[in-house]
Amino acid sequence: MKKVWIGIGIAALVALFIGINIYRSAAPTSGSAGQNIQTGRLEEKEISSTVMVPGTLKFSNEQYVFYEADKGTLEDIKVKEGDKVKKDTPLVTYTNEQLSLEKEQNQLTAESNQLQIDQIQEKIKALDNKEKELAKQVGKKEAAKQIESERTELQMQEKTAEIELKQTELQRQSLASRVSDLEVKSEIEGTVISVNQEAASKKSDIQEPVIHIGNPKDLVVSGKLSEYDTLKVKKGQKVTLTSDVIQDKTWKGTVSAVGLVPDQQESTAAQGTEQAVQYPLQVKIKGRLPEGKPGFKFIMNIETDKRKANTLPSKAVKKEDDQYYVYTVKDGKAKRVDVKIGEVTDDLTEIKEGISQDDQVILNPSDQVTDGTEVKA
Repeated sequence: MKKVWIGIGIAALVALFIGINIYRSAAPTSGSAGQNIQTGRLEEKEISSTVMVPGTLKFSNEQYVFYEADKGTLEDIKVKEGDKVKKDTPLVTYTNEQLSLEKEQNQLTAESNQLQIDQIQEKIKALDNKEKELAKQVGKKEAAKQIESERTELQMQEKTAEIELKQTELQRQSLASRVSDLEVKSEIEGTVISVNQEAASKKSDIQEPVIHIGNPKDLVVSGKLSEYDTLKVKKGQKVTLTSDVIQDKTWKGTVSAVGLVPDQQESTAAQGTEQAVQYPLQVKIKGRLPEGKPGFKFIMNIETDKRKANTLPSKAVKKEDDQYYVYTVKDGKAKRVDVKIGEVTDDLTEIKEGISQDDQVILNPSDQVTDGTEVKA
């Protein structure tokens, strides 16, 4: 009896399995009338060619203050990290004993030059009186003739003393400029990013700045262009910025500067080697600034030129390995067609080869759509 019931159970399972397979075979294929399939055709639209360049977030304008041993001893740092500074704000001061001695010596020399000129002028006045008295005795003409050599000598002495005084004044101006340089001032308006007093005493092949100033509200992204790309990129072109660190966000900007000459460090190749020439590029960020800090890496997608092209929505184009393809609709079924693409924007892809404007293309192919899937457009 048990064997009969076991046989009935097995038969029931087999019947159920066959029924399920029959149902699946009869059920509509995924992507059929039950699936929302949208179709469209190639459209001629304006598309922008782009150049992709890696870049680094930097301050638009920054100042580094390094220790300068030739100025003397670093006396005082007048700012601290986080301080807001304006242009010409004092940052550091130096003391220089040798310069103080030179300044004092210059002042003494100037006093001596002036004293010498005063003495010569007194002698010339005395000579004028002498000439007047002598003129009463021998006449003006003869009196002038007798003291001519003495007057010429005094005039030469006066001229020489005046030249020496001018030289001393030039030295004073030079010393005043050097004294003024003992106080280093801010060249820009911004924020003190860092203060490193130890940099003034640290002995290293790589000199570190004592003070670094920048403006966190004025950032740019800088990079380098190849010889080929520098012919296409121009000031004012639109740029879309993305970052692997700050994901799912984009920023807009414009090209603010393209170097006319290659980067000197890059263009100086080692002997016997050849390096690619690269030109500096700077992009000004528009609107809200990235949350990143200077030094963060970005990708710059630069719109270089606009033109008309046959396009499809980017979501209609799929990729397998290195091959791009789309699904067209033919005789109620999806047909995979390999295509060759051109420029790709955020929502449009240029189609160069593979389909024509008569082909009906699935615009929203799901993962369930494959070659031969029955569809209803």
